[in-house]
Order: sequence, then C-alpha cells, then structure tokens
Amino acid sequence: MKYEELGLNVGLEIHVQLNTKHKLFCKCLTTQKEKEPISVIVRKLHPVYSELGELDRAAQFEYLRNRTFYYQVFKNESCLVELDEEPPHEINPEALESALQIALLFNCKIPDEIHVMRKTVIDGSNTSGFQRTMIVGMNGWFEYKNKKIPIKTICLEEDAAAIVKEENGKVFYRLNRLGIPLIEISTGILKNFSPKEVEEIAFNIWLICKSTNKIKEELGSVRQDINVSIEKGVRVEIKGVQRLGLISKVIENEIERQLKLIKEGKKVEEETRAAKEDGTTCFTRPLPGAARMYPETDIPPIKIESSYLRKLKKALPQPLTKKLKILKTNYNLSDDLANQLILSKYLPIFEKITKTYKIEPKIVANFFVNTLKDLKRRNELNEENLKEEHFLKLFEMFTKEEIVKEAFPPIISKISFNPEKNLEEIVDELNLRILKKEEIEKIVKQTIEENKELPLNKLIGIVISKVRGRADPKLVAELVKKFKEA
Repeated sequence: MKYEELGLNVGLEIHVQLNTKHKLFCKCLTTQKEKEPISVIVRKLHPVYSELGELDRAAQFEYLRNRTFYYQVFKNESCLVELDEEPPHEINPEALESALQIALLFNCKIPDEIHVMRKTVIDGSNTSGFQRTMIVGMNGWFEYKNKKIPIKTICLEEDAAAIVKEENGKVFYRLNRLGIPLIEISTGILKNFSPKEVEEIAFNIWLICKSTNKIKEELGSVRQDINVSIEKGVRVEIKGVQRLGLISKVIENEIERQLKLIKEGKKVEEETRAAKEDGTTCFTRPLPGAARMYPETDIPPIKIESSYLRKLKKALPQPLTKKLKILKTNYNLSDDLANQLILSKYLPIFEKITKTYKIEPKIVANFFVNTLKDLKRRNELNEENLKEEHFLKLFEMFTKEEIVKEAFPPIISKISFNPEKNLEEIVDELNLRILKKEEIEKIVKQTIEENKELPLNKLIGIVISKVRGRADPKLVAELVKKFKEA
C-alpha cells in the first residue's frame, strides 16, 4: 500500500505511568497490590459547562448513556482525594521531577509556570468527572532515521480508574489506579511514515522515557492512543492500544475501514474508537472538543526555577535510543537482538563484559537475550541467585578457552541453584572443561574406526554427542571431515 498517495497522517499519544511511591496529589501508594476492596462507592456523573458556556459533545454523549458507576476502594491505595471528597494535596515532587526530566530528554521548552487544568471525563473513569492534567513541556523533538520527530506537548496527569466490568448499565472501577502519575506524550502530525515506522517511533518514545529508570513497565502501565486520517477521510482517535507491537496493525485496519466507507459512498465520521486485542476497533463516542478543558481552582500555579532546571539538565541520563544505535553500529548486533538487549536488565553487565574481555558482542548478547530466556522457560534457572560475578567469571573462562559457549546453559543453570559454590567448581562437577585438540582427535579417530560405513554427517553427530559441551562443534566437524577423507 502506498501511504503517501493516501495522504496518511498519524498522531500519537503515548501514556506511561511513572514509578513513584505515591500518587500525584495524595500519599496513597501506587503499588496496586490490594486484591479485595474495603468498600464500594456508587456515583452518577453529569457534564458541566466550560468557561465559555459550552458543553463538550463527548461528555454529553457519555451522560446520555445513563450509566451508574461503582468504585471499589482499597486500603492504603485509595483515599478521599480519589473519591473527590477532599481537595488535592500538593503535587508529588518526585513525579514532577521525573516528568520534567522526560520533557528535557525530548528537547522541550519548559514553561516558567505550570498550570493544572481539569479535563472533562464522564465515562466513569474519574470520580470527579474530570482529570487533572498539566503541560510540562512543549515544542520538543527527537531524532528518528535522521528526521526530527515533533513532540507537541508533554503532560503530567492523573491516571484513570481501571475498569473491572460492565453489565446492565452498571460499570465497576478500581480506584487504586486513579491518581497514579501518568506522562502523556503527544507528537505533531507524522506525515509520510508507514504504519511500521510509526510503530518504531512509538517504541523510541517509550525507550527515551525508560532512559530515566522512573517509569513502570508492567502490563497496562503503557498505553497508546492513535489519531489516524487519510486524504478523503477524517480524523479518528483510537484509544487504548495496550501493546507497542500492535500499533501498525491498528493503523492499517483503520485505513482499510475508512477506504471501505469511502468506496461505498458512506461518510467517515469523526469519532473515538477503542482498540481490541486483535488490532480491530469499535465505536465508543464522538471526538471530544476544546470545551472539555477548564482551570483547576484548587491548585495554585507551580513556578519552575531556572536553577532547578539547570540542575536537572546536568543529571540527564543518556537516552536509550543513542545506546540502541551504538548496539547496532559499534557492536554490529542485528535489529532484533539489539532491540531485545536494550530492554534487558542485563544491558549494563553486557557492556561491562564486552569492555573487559575481547569477545564477540553477538555471543554475549545472545546469551543474555536468548540463553537465559530459554532456561527460564524450561524452569531450569533460579535467576534471583545469579550475580554479576557469575557472568564475569563465565566469560572470563570462555575467553581463556577453558570452556565453550555450548557449555553456558548447564553451567549457569547449575550455579543458579547452587550459589554457594564458585563457577569453577560447577564446571568441574559437570566435567565441562574444554578438551584439548589431541583429545578430540583421538575421539574422532576412534569413532571413525568403529563406524567406517557411516556417512560424514552421521559421524559428526556421534562425535558431537560424545564431546557435548566440551568442544566447539565447528572444530569437531572440521576434524571429522579431515580424518574421514584422509
């Protein structure tokens, strides 16, 4: 599909929870570990007029659905602020600092004063009927494929309550997510990018946020909204894409949906749609307008001192997007391997090993990305017992040609269940010290002598099974071929 000819325009809104101890405007915990609610509050919500005396059409639509909302309250994770029975407390300084760091990483202009606004939301996800939000950065950018990707705004806001179920006009929400600090990153219009490239752009945005080590990464802590339009269509907002890897599929499906309507002579409506797990969407409500925003009167403006910003700039981490580029160029890792390694908690150990020892980076990366994952999948790894010293010793022995890489899985598996032992003890217990070339040659000659009628490939297989984990399979194959043809 030729996306340029379609006039494809896409806008992204990436929502990322901050990993703070407390919520944005109260001291409730953000852990979301409580399972049983201590009480349930029942509410009905009504739209309010903006300062200009206007009603937002999306709010009107939700009101006409005439639903009743049931809010589950959890110990230590919900309070009167979430119930809108008490004014918000002072803003969480940890959340504000993290938000400003992220805005600076995106080269944003930081306002001198931050003003908290109320955004009308009466779908039930906010008990108050509005969400508190504030712009912490504007007119930013980051680089992708030698192009500057525009960042329109970065907002710090309250996350919404999590929906539990809906039945017979009753909607149940968990209040422990409401008020968790959330970053919303809105791009400018992305023109002349394919859906796959838009997905990569979203991944890069998330990666830059992750650079701070101050975001939550569990399922549901990152959500994407996508605005899509084509030349003969209109802007459609798709909310709640849970996985970054689903973005391209959602965009492609929306393009096909709009093209189908145009072909059938039907009108493409401006609307908000919800993303499903399979990449399709369904209608939820009309697009909201500007009438949904008005000032928060309970929180005074927050002044941002220039000295405070200078301090933050000095402490900014290197964006992981730059590290990703280094992994691909300096370390010659494939896109897939680099993309997985950059997300791994073992990235710092990978960097230390490749700097300490003369070793092919691909071998080290593959070990941390694939070998450990396979061992975990087979329940052959007690990961919490593994320490940096185990990995350093493993690769030290490899570079000294004391073990082969095929011995990595059994060695690291056994030491993870026997952390009181040292790595060399484990190697000796498993009899996995590398064989000398003469020893391998002896086994090769004996195998050939005992199986003269077998073809080369069969002989190689037999020898490899005899020396498994103690010799390089490539060397084994060379020696078998050499003595077979002699």
